[in-house]
Amino acid sequence: MNFNTLLLEKDNDLRILALKEMLNQVDQQWSEISELLSQIETLSEDPKFPERQLAAYLCAKIQYHLDNFDESLNYALQSGNYWQSDLNDKFNQCLIKHCIEQYRQSGKASEERIRLIKSILELSCQQNNHISAIGVAVECKRIDWVIEILNKWNYPGKMMSVLHLFNTQRGEFKEQLLRLSVDLIYEEAKHGQIPNEEWGQFVTVLIQLGEAIKVAEILWTLVTNENHYKLQSGTPLLLAEQLCIDLAQNQKPQFIQKIIAALPIDQQFQEVRDKLIKLLSGEQQRKAYLYFLKNHRQVDIEVLNKIKGANDPKQSSVLHGACMFGHGLATAGTQDTQFLQANQQWATKCNYWQRFTATSTLGMIHKYNIEESQQIMATHLAQTNPFEIGGALYGLGLIHFGTQDQQLLLKFSDQMKSQKEQIIHGACLGSGLVAFASEDEKLNQDYHNLVSKNESIYGEGASIGYGLLNAGSGSIEQCKHLLVLANQSDKDKIVRTLSLSIACILFHQEDKADVIIDQMLQSNDPLIRYGGCFTLAFAYVGTGSNKIIQKLLSISVNDVSEDVRRAAVISFGFLMFKNYEALPKIMRLLTLSYNPHIRYGTAIALGIACAGTLYPDAISAIEPMLTDTVDFVRQGALIALGMILSQGNKDQESKFETIMKSINEIAAKKHETVLTKLGLAIFQGLLDCGGRNLTVSLQSRQGVPKLNACVGMLWFLNYWYWYPCLTMISIALQPVAFIGLNENLDIPKDFQLQCNTKQSVYDYPPPQKKSEKPIAEKKTVQLSTTQKVRARTNKRDLEKKQLDSASQGVISREQSKMSLEQQPSEIVKQPSLIEEQEKKQAAPKDEPNQYILINPCRILDKQKKHIQLLEGSRYQPLLKDRKQGLVMLIDSEPSQPADVISLTVKPKQPIIEQVVNQQPAPPNQVPEEFVFDEALQNEEQKP
Repeated sequence: MNFNTLLLEKDNDLRILALKEMLNQVDQQWSEISELLSQIETLSEDPKFPERQLAAYLCAKIQYHLDNFDESLNYALQSGNYWQSDLNDKFNQCLIKHCIEQYRQSGKASEERIRLIKSILELSCQQNNHISAIGVAVECKRIDWVIEILNKWNYPGKMMSVLHLFNTQRGEFKEQLLRLSVDLIYEEAKHGQIPNEEWGQFVTVLIQLGEAIKVAEILWTLVTNENHYKLQSGTPLLLAEQLCIDLAQNQKPQFIQKIIAALPIDQQFQEVRDKLIKLLSGEQQRKAYLYFLKNHRQVDIEVLNKIKGANDPKQSSVLHGACMFGHGLATAGTQDTQFLQANQQWATKCNYWQRFTATSTLGMIHKYNIEESQQIMATHLAQTNPFEIGGALYGLGLIHFGTQDQQLLLKFSDQMKSQKEQIIHGACLGSGLVAFASEDEKLNQDYHNLVSKNESIYGEGASIGYGLLNAGSGSIEQCKHLLVLANQSDKDKIVRTLSLSIACILFHQEDKADVIIDQMLQSNDPLIRYGGCFTLAFAYVGTGSNKIIQKLLSISVNDVSEDVRRAAVISFGFLMFKNYEALPKIMRLLTLSYNPHIRYGTAIALGIACAGTLYPDAISAIEPMLTDTVDFVRQGALIALGMILSQGNKDQESKFETIMKSINEIAAKKHETVLTKLGLAIFQGLLDCGGRNLTVSLQSRQGVPKLNACVGMLWFLNYWYWYPCLTMISIALQPVAFIGLNENLDIPKDFQLQCNTKQSVYDYPPPQKKSEKPIAEKKTVQLSTTQKVRARTNKRDLEKKQLDSASQGVISREQSKMSLEQQPSEIVKQPSLIEEQEKKQAAPKDEPNQYILINPCRILDKQKKHIQLLEGSRYQPLLKDRKQGLVMLIDSEPSQPADVISLTVKPKQPIIEQVVNQQPAPPNQVPEEFVFDEALQNEEQKP
């Protein structure tokens, strides 16, 4: 049929016939029909033509095939009933998607397009697909549409199912959505429409909105009015206690203090109020973790001896400090000091700043042990050596992290007035740790006074204190103030740490931080740009934003400073840890970079994001760096693998054994560099962290980025410039434990869980056997002529013996032949019966595919999917999907006596620990076997 001829006809019936035939064939013949597009468009615009809508619909189809979607949509909207937008074909899907996308990007649209979108949302609701409809409304930023859809949706617990959509937004619109959700969730809670597992999300929304008083009201209502909220299981008191545990994990001290202050004082409920305060302040959690780490520790002394033996303190003072830090990591929170007591003379080798760091490692070892902290550090605080006193103050801060202990803060303030810069430095770090995120005005003024003096040592300590004290506050004014101080200072240490402190302040602020970030990244000072990279990552922490990924990639390629480029690559770890599976793909090309700083940053980024996951792709990306030609790249690879493989074994990851073999080869090298050996010590400490019960974790059990963990990791990475920052990793460590608590906050012993795997898969690795080096047999050098003479003599003697014994049949021909061929030095060893029995005993036995775990117990992240609750047990967890952390238990027999572990009993005999001698060497006297390096000499020679 000649369509062109028919369209030129004056008879409308013929033209309509042509349009209908073309419409039937347009999906196959669109390229030929498109040549007549101008004529068809003319018909669609002709008011006298009776089938203008048919022509418009045909134009829409042609433009669709030509990929002119906007024009196609315009014609489709003019086609009236010809276009049925509810049909589920590619044409409709494409135009609707284009319409929504255009409106989402511009926020503007014609009335026809808005009516189309609303009709699509209405259709989705009719098809019971309300979540998709709300998703479209949220993307279009139409809160009125969201309210309209929610009012039509009659589904219990609907708000909890759409909260994740609200959290994808940013800025004021996100706040509007969350405030809308709070009122609706509150009503659902009254009618028992919220499962116990989702109450934590409700409280998280209130935290995001800063509604501390509202949280306090909910907690108090739960414990005083049992009938106000209908729960699906458990008691309101148990739920209130569980919510307090989850609140304390967010590490927002000011928010917690507001909740505590808002709890009414009522003598009738005073005991219950005290319980809530214990949980909100973290006191009860610290006691529970202290008990678990102390009584479930698996500290391998041979591993510690291996670290000590691999590093010779005669070679460098750094290696001695590495050994002490590795020991501190391996025993963190365990209170185990038997290695130090057995090697006290070795521990005294440290001096100067290594003495400062070594003393501070006691704060890691005694993590959570607040009751005995003063006795533990008393010996060191009584010394005259300023390095030891400063380290002890730093260690006290690590033990009392986030406790807001006012008496201890007064003690730190007094020490800041000392004349010794080492003591001031330790007091600044300690006070910042104790008052973490509290924004204490007096401390802020003290830090300001110290930074203003522009002295490197205590100025650096005060700058770090700034970041710890104001972490997460989001104060733009404070950031501007720190930027002014950074621009005024000419000390690299101060400028760098002030820039990093800004990153801590702007944690999770997203677009609110953009002004400060742009100012930092555009600075001419590379030290400020260095901090700007981490500020960018911290502001968008855990979001995985494509926009930020592109920005960091651009910086890592284009910036002229190696430090800035390294920081940009490391920042990926903070940005992507919630979606760590995607990171190795992004890092793939960066791992092959010619620049060693980029390769180092890539390894550390993968380590941060994939910590404790044993993710094979990350391990494969880092493994080649173990043999890198640059020593600090090898160091970065070791640290990253320590984070990733933490708490792992060969049964969990097939590459584990290969990696350990490669690392043992590195350890065996006699002439390995100091930096690589430092990385080796950190690797071993991370692998056995906390007696195999701690691991690095940057997010809470609910998947919320943890302020304390991210800040601790940031300052730990500052070890590149200042080794005492190594111990900051202590505040980023989290127990891999399940601890069930009853209503009285004690640990029931008879609560059990079942793990549906073989016990060896997730069990502690066996302790290493003590290595006994065999005594090497001394070989005497012989001339070749002498060897030939002896061989001939031995051969003649052997032939003579054979002839003498031939008559007795002692030696057969085969034995004679073997003896002639055997050299005197070669001895064929036959396995003894004892060795065969040992092999039989060591042979693996068939393991059962399940075993029982007794409360409290160690449960790894990969192990959670295999954990099963036992039916018929007296206790059941309030949150059945929670397999890690502190979980409240429902007691089905509360009137019966229970066998529990009480956490209120204090130890009778506190042990006073000592790392170094009570009588330190005079400052000018060089200890035996101590090697100065140039940096330390320069610091000691300062006027």
